[in-house]
Amino acid sequence: MSVAITPYYAAAIALLMAVLSTMTAMMRGKTGIALGDGGQSRMALAVRRFGNLSEYAAMTIVMLLLMELVGVAPIWLHAYGIALVSLRLLHPFILFDTMDAPTMVKVGRFIAGAGTAALLVIAAVAIMVNT
Repeated sequence: MSVAITPYYAAAIALLMAVLSTMTAMMRGKTGIALGDGGQSRMALAVRRFGNLSEYAAMTIVMLLLMELVGVAPIWLHAYGIALVSLRLLHPFILFDTMDAPTMVKVGRFIAGAGTAALLVIAAVAIMVNT
């Protein structure tokens, strides 16, 4: 069985990771913080933006690959991939470090986080149903 869909979404996530890691490295250069966040909320936020993507990217891409390998219809694979990339693009822009963030930002963060968790559940069910 060939894998024709997953590589596109894996590449999109890899590009996002490259952007976020570059932004984090640039902030390290500006702040002089080589490791950790140095107690600075801006640095902590940059680290978490990249870290959150790193934590979720691998498993969501693996789940997409597994869905493709067990024969989930291409339209559903693309829906999953588009949702994944969209949610992961949204997340770094709405990530906040204080609870007094605007309501729309809080809603966006909830959508990005809960949406990604939902994708993991949807993929797990799809894999079990199709095997």
